[in-house]
Amino acid sequence: MELMMYLLARDVPKTREEIWRDTGLYAPEGTSDRLLLQSARASFERDKALVRNLGVRITESMEHDGATSYTIRHHDYFLPDLQLTPDEQMALRFAAARVDIGETWDLEAVAKLTSEVAAEPAADIDEPQAELALETAAAAQQSAGLLLPALAAAAAERAAVQFTYAGRARAVQPLGLLCRAGFWYFAAIEDGTAKTFRVDRMEGDVAVGERGAFGRADVDVAALLPSEPMEIDFGEDVVARVRIDATMAPQPTAERGTVVKRHDDGSVTVEARVRNRIAFRTWLLDMGRHAVVESPPELVGDITSWLAAMAAGAGGAEQ
Repeated sequence: MELMMYLLARDVPKTREEIWRDTGLYAPEGTSDRLLLQSARASFERDKALVRNLGVRITESMEHDGATSYTIRHHDYFLPDLQLTPDEQMALRFAAARVDIGETWDLEAVAKLTSEVAAEPAADIDEPQAELALETAAAAQQSAGLLLPALAAAAAERAAVQFTYAGRARAVQPLGLLCRAGFWYFAAIEDGTAKTFRVDRMEGDVAVGERGAFGRADVDVAALLPSEPMEIDFGEDVVARVRIDATMAPQPTAERGTVVKRHDDGSVTVEARVRNRIAFRTWLLDMGRHAVVESPPELVGDITSWLAAMAAGAGGAEQ
């Protein structure tokens, strides 16, 4: 990802030596150690292959001195204009507002696909809901999308970053970007400790310092966040106890919790750490009527109220 973001951020092709020097990803600058250089070349070729396997084209060209240079051209990376009509744009935004999947990336994508909207919504679309879609999409795009290029470049170039987060000014050494459960997180070292900051919760703009301001830290960025979406957020940390019946107990989705008891009827009781209530609700919906939340009482009340609100919004047989 760092190699891809570096090449995207450059207006002119860069040689292998320039990439190694600017990113610090492969070999110490000026090294002549044969084994280090051999390992660096292998890592560089591996990363190029990984980027290409993602479907991103890296264009190679020959410099006047015979060296090969690399770039990612914007028209090879970014989706072209789909030329949606105003009614199609409005309908797409309306659909994103109506279908709540508990994430922000869907609205960010819609905002990018529908950069121009007709002054008046289509006649068959509910105007308040359409306006909600427009406002939500704009907020999502402004909060995180505009910051990502600067944060990615700062991590690639080892430039210090300053921003405000949770009401406090932060000065950090960036490590990289992570995406979990539809949200972007900025991994960085603050006061000697590796931390993550949710990008859409950063307040205002970010200030990026001079590149090469610090050495690359030996930190496993991917390990800074749990892979389980229910454990990622800033909400109250609770342990949910859920009874899953015999129909769903053998299924992989039930394994997202830790089995603490097996019952004679084939059902199981599992415990799961929950910080993200939306991800927890999504997990429950995946199991439908085959799962029941047993504790803690405040979580049972939260789920009961949520289900009651959904039922109240449905009519007739849908309830």
